[in-house]
Amino acid sequence: MKEIKRIPLEGLFNTRDLGGIVTEDGRRIRPHRLIRSGMLRDMTGQDEKTLAGTYGLKTIIDFRTADEQAESPDPSIPGVRHISNPILEDMTAGITHDEESDRQLSLGEATVSMRERGIDPASYMRQMYEEIITSEYSLNQYRSFFDILASQTAGAALWHCSAGKDRVGIGTAMLLYTLGADMDTIMKDYMMTGSFLQEEIDRIISRLSHRITDPSALESIRICMGVKEDYLESVFSIMKKTSGSIRAFLENNVGLDREKTDRLKALYLQ
Repeated sequence: MKEIKRIPLEGLFNTRDLGGIVTEDGRRIRPHRLIRSGMLRDMTGQDEKTLAGTYGLKTIIDFRTADEQAESPDPSIPGVRHISNPILEDMTAGITHDEESDRQLSLGEATVSMRERGIDPASYMRQMYEEIITSEYSLNQYRSFFDILASQTAGAALWHCSAGKDRVGIGTAMLLYTLGADMDTIMKDYMMTGSFLQEEIDRIISRLSHRITDPSALESIRICMGVKEDYLESVFSIMKKTSGSIRAFLENNVGLDREKTDRLKALYLQ
């Protein structure tokens, strides 16, 4: 199994090339074609050169809500088109991110409120994933995402949300499944996000600890900011339950029929 590494960038900590991932038929994803990421706000000039130059970036697909995009616009890179493709209609605690100055406190307040109401944060996050994969709006937006990829004949496409773990995690899992990666590889890619985000999570928890002194509340916040295998497992479980198989769900609900699947494989596998 390919070792999953970040692209070495100065300001972005959860950006990685899916190139090199092996599929079940023995092929590999082409390098410098498919890039998943978190928010691009902290991209440096050197990062821009690396992505646009070394990786041939041509398209940025922004999964964030309109409010998130307005608060932290993506940098404008010459020769790179930006496509707004919000996966969620509204801001959602634990998944979307507000302005940096408010983000940490609002997440802390939301998590403390969950605890006061007896809501387990892991159960809450799992429910959010289930709502995404059963939302007609979200599924239509993922359909648009795959349409964009199916038309990307050259260069790299980069898709991102705020942290690059939930909306991007689900979309990337569907993409990897469609390209033929096995479940262990799909889960490993998803879970690596936790490692890549660890430093950022630690930093935020440290800042929040000055305002929130309950250790269990801080642990709940950490859970909301991280990833767990059962979040993604619940997504695939719903696909099987509602459509009989993951393949049938993707075809019927996300437009990934045999023709589009074959096109994506032709574009992105070698």
